[in-house]
Amino acid sequence: MSVLASSSASAPAPTRLRSGGGMVRLRREGAIAPVSAFIVFLLVYVIINPELLTRFQLQTAANLVVPLALVALGQLIVVLVGGIDISIGAIMSLCNVVFATQLEAVPPPVAILLSLGVGLGCGLFNGLLVAYGGLPAIAVTLASAFIFGSLASEVLDRPGGGLTKEIYLATSGELVPFLPVSLVYLAIVAVLLWLLLQRTALGRHIYGVGSNMESVRAAGLNARLTKLIAFGLAGMVTSVGAMMLAASTVTGDPRSGDAYLLSSIAAVALAGAAFTGGRGSIIGTVLAACTLGLIGNLLFFAGINSYWQYVISALIIFTVVGLPVIWSKIAFAVKGARA
Repeated sequence: MSVLASSSASAPAPTRLRSGGGMVRLRREGAIAPVSAFIVFLLVYVIINPELLTRFQLQTAANLVVPLALVALGQLIVVLVGGIDISIGAIMSLCNVVFATQLEAVPPPVAILLSLGVGLGCGLFNGLLVAYGGLPAIAVTLASAFIFGSLASEVLDRPGGGLTKEIYLATSGELVPFLPVSLVYLAIVAVLLWLLLQRTALGRHIYGVGSNMESVRAAGLNARLTKLIAFGLAGMVTSVGAMMLAASTVTGDPRSGDAYLLSSIAAVALAGAAFTGGRGSIIGTVLAACTLGLIGNLLFFAGINSYWQYVISALIIFTVVGLPVIWSKIAFAVKGARA
């Protein structure tokens, strides 16, 4: 039996979803709720702050949410294989300061490659211990968070680096009026990830490892290698988010990723991904990250204390995650009563 055929039996292969259309795909990936939540949230935001649709506000909002969306995509990849990455904020900090400091010594393309390499290395370090060491992902990444965070402080002990206005304009300016260039970078990464997960054997292996590990092993697939690749890929995507953050703030910061750990987990949860693995949506994760990233701005324009941001974020997650469960229980009870 071929690897491709074997993996298709245990993962939500794209070919089995084409007949149902996009809505079926979104429903199976759990993305209907976050997409709906984003639409409602965006309408409320525009009503409270119509200036969101101006050029400056659009660019500011894009630069705010893009780093979170990219880190959330990195977290999603790990979640798809049944893990969770507690070190993702520290990886972001380390890649952030490597990029910022190397810009002082080497051309930007080399600095980008170095930052991507650091993200890949951090991911592979975690992946080796989880996939081949057999250690729990939460324990491994919790420990490595201290390592990566310490390394970030060693590279740069205070905010700084070689970021320039040209770097800012190339990553966080406007491609054309009303089109922030940061959204273009996010779209490119998201599309490439979607193609990888939905159109390649590796993507089907990633879904398969998370949804049914025993079936994957029985089919003769290398589940450990798949996990290792997933962690490495997550590190690289996180590195992109780190560089986008450094460019938009025009500085490197060894604590820059601290706030993104819980936010990335929250975005993945809001996106309807299964933390047991095997289910998750690229578009749902991006829109969930946008929703969570803009809550602080919405509270500011609504005149509400920003300390309520986390409470409101939690309520949104409870609502989006809990409503389908409650609805299914009600439907089951009604069906039982009719019987």
